[in-house]
Amino acid sequence: MKSSDNPIPYMKHLITDEDKKLVIEALESDFITQGPFVNKVEEEMSQLSLKNYSVMCSNGTAALHLVAEMLNQNQLKENKNIITTSLTFVADANFGRYINADIKFADISKETWTISPESVSDAIDDNTIAVVAPHYAGLMCDIESIYKICKEKGIYLVEDACHAPTAQRNGVVSGSTGDSSTFSFHATKHIGSGEGGVICLNNEDERDKLSTLRSHGLPHWSKRTGFGYDINKLAFNYRPNEVSAALAYSHLQRLDKLINSRIEIAKKYDNNLNWNFFTKQVIPENSSHVYHLYPILVPEANMRDACLEFLKQSNIFAQIHYPPINQMTGFKKYYSDSKNAENIGSRIISIPMFPQLNNNEIDFVINRLNIFASS
Repeated sequence: MKSSDNPIPYMKHLITDEDKKLVIEALESDFITQGPFVNKVEEEMSQLSLKNYSVMCSNGTAALHLVAEMLNQNQLKENKNIITTSLTFVADANFGRYINADIKFADISKETWTISPESVSDAIDDNTIAVVAPHYAGLMCDIESIYKICKEKGIYLVEDACHAPTAQRNGVVSGSTGDSSTFSFHATKHIGSGEGGVICLNNEDERDKLSTLRSHGLPHWSKRTGFGYDINKLAFNYRPNEVSAALAYSHLQRLDKLINSRIEIAKKYDNNLNWNFFTKQVIPENSSHVYHLYPILVPEANMRDACLEFLKQSNIFAQIHYPPINQMTGFKKYYSDSKNAENIGSRIISIPMFPQLNNNEIDFVINRLNIFASS
């Protein structure tokens, strides 16, 4: 068979009867925004990330924006920069552009494809205010080493844990290390509520600032005096709604099952793809992988479009995660140490990875990739 009867996307969200039940419960309640389901999600995410507090917001990018603005309002530097990597989603780089900060792109490891602590250290200067360190595909970066570098330099560490809820490295759980950590509930993620995000952190004062920033600068009603209110600093409307929160809460109740499904699919890819042709991400012995993505490399950059087109003709819709940000028009002017990221980013393909992939679909994806490898 040269083509699947039905399209096989790189991802597909999964909605269950229990999801629908909780969404209807939210719709029939007295709250449609910022109600009890938001509170439940914040409590669950604090436990998952081993943090004291969580602030849910409208999406994962909003979470990054809120942290960026909080930092911006807390410091008075006119010349400032942030450090991230170019093999990530553009939201991590926009963290700097939101607050008129320069962006410095650190490189990634050749083996794990995650941000390199050594490259981060080399990029830091006196104007660096934050490092935004993303985990990639479901594998944690060396967040402990990056944390030590940041603490020595007095730099705020944002741990972008969107790809890796519950993943571990050296016994350290994803989201537990950064001064703040962010998660996304986009439809492609493990906790897929359509849209939504959360910031997890230990500092109560920062929690209060972020809660105010997400709601036009309005402090919580319990902290107001009188019936009016006064607003001073810039803020946004990034409030979460109850429907998304109900869906996120439902996904959190079965998160382990969702992740285990992805791990089982990954094992089949691991055991059957032609690794003499393709290259896969190296998982250190002390790390777990939760497979938001299953990325592979073709041997040469000029093969990638041909592979993507071959898969498309087979009704398999793979994707690129990610085109290196430092090569994008809006980011070429910034400092970049991205040799590995550019090489890997030119050859990378994300193949289908979602819990409801069935065995026939998995086998078909493997078959078509191996045929391409032998052609």
